[in-house]
Amino acid sequence: MDNLDNINHSSDISEELPVQKYNINHLVSANRLRAYIRVELLDSQAEVKYEDIMNYLSEQCIVYGIRKEDIENYCKNREYSKELVAAQGKSPINGKDAEVAYDFDISEEKKFSEKEDGTIDFRNLNNVINVKKDTVLCHIIPPQDGEDGIDIFGQDISYKPGRTVSFNYGNNTYISQDGSQLLASTDGCVEYKKGKVFVEDVYRVNNVDNSTGNIDFIGNVIINGDVKAGFSVKSKGDIKIRGMVEGAFIESGGEVVISKGMNGMGKGSIYAKGNVTSKYIENALIVSDKCIYAEALINSEVKAGESIILRGSSAAIIGGSSMAENLIYAKTIGSRTNPETNVIINLTKYQEEQQSLSEKQRLNWKLEKELTAKNSELKEIEEKIELIMNSFLDNENKSSVQKQLLLKKVKINNDIYELKRQLTEIVPTDNIADHKIICKGIMYSNTRITIGWMKYRVRQDISFSRLYNDGNDISIVPLNAGELDI
Repeated sequence: MDNLDNINHSSDISEELPVQKYNINHLVSANRLRAYIRVELLDSQAEVKYEDIMNYLSEQCIVYGIRKEDIENYCKNREYSKELVAAQGKSPINGKDAEVAYDFDISEEKKFSEKEDGTIDFRNLNNVINVKKDTVLCHIIPPQDGEDGIDIFGQDISYKPGRTVSFNYGNNTYISQDGSQLLASTDGCVEYKKGKVFVEDVYRVNNVDNSTGNIDFIGNVIINGDVKAGFSVKSKGDIKIRGMVEGAFIESGGEVVISKGMNGMGKGSIYAKGNVTSKYIENALIVSDKCIYAEALINSEVKAGESIILRGSSAAIIGGSSMAENLIYAKTIGSRTNPETNVIINLTKYQEEQQSLSEKQRLNWKLEKELTAKNSELKEIEEKIELIMNSFLDNENKSSVQKQLLLKKVKINNDIYELKRQLTEIVPTDNIADHKIICKGIMYSNTRITIGWMKYRVRQDISFSRLYNDGNDISIVPLNAGELDI
């Protein structure tokens, strides 16, 4: 503590010093941001003036943040016994730490969508967050500068800079060159678990039901159990289901494989760009751009861009409608007790190819006719040139006529080159008989056969037969040895 004497100086040194009437004490906080004062009166009638305190603070080198108004009121109200904050420094503002900002929702809370009637749609939980390769998953907000403070002695107090941060990342991610972004290195679904960001290129679940909701994934999907009725699974890649599928909707940009089969319950459907393979398919709609493989098709509508092939102990098509472009292969087609079974080879691609072939042939015939005419014209020009060279015309006239004929020859040669370029190679299409139905067991009566523009209704059971369109009718011939197993 420091004291200031209230002394009246005099030029007469022999004069008696005045009696000290008060003490001013001060205390500085450890961080040097506050100065506290308290006045101790030695004479109850003494007065401490504003200037006295200001002088005292100056003597203590306290120069910043002086609270003048508070000091004036302190003196005016004679609040000497109280402790007064006489000076307040400026605290430093520390820099803001860097942080990771996520460009996707990392909350674990399920987000339910609302139906048009206002009820909650528990099937669409939006659990899958699809991302494309090179999508930004999260980014770093850099640390921000702070601001220096000033203590009561007028000295700067340096701020603490903000701390840096780094990404906590996992599989199928990479950091940008400048270190500020985390990106996906492949198509997939982004996930956030235990503070780590990663991308899965395969989406795996046990079952598709109320616990998962519908699935819409950019990559491959593996389902270890079943897909329950009313739910949907969509994938840009393959879908593999190790259980069974009920009345669900399946859409795949690749293959669909169902280990235990599908009972569509009259409302289930599959749409696939690739092959569809299932133990059995019952009461469902199946559309594949390629082939459909199963052990049994029962009362289903099945469409394949290439072939439908039934294998296994039953290898049966019973009821419904089965349509393919190239081949339908089964052991049993139809049933004695079941409603009629429709089996169709649509020949759509074959007919399109035939039409295209005919158009190419017509175009080639026209081009070849023009080419023959141009070759004849070229021959005439060459003969004229030879006649001119052997004629009695003077050299000047010979040169002029020859030049004109040579220009025509060049043009004709260019025309011939262009005509040859336009000629299209004619590649024969496959034989119509290659588009067929093979029944290596029994095809029951009441089965309806359609192959292209020809239709046939089976009146009596057919066994071990191949059916095809011969251009005029549907031919039914016995199977040869090579057709028994495909």
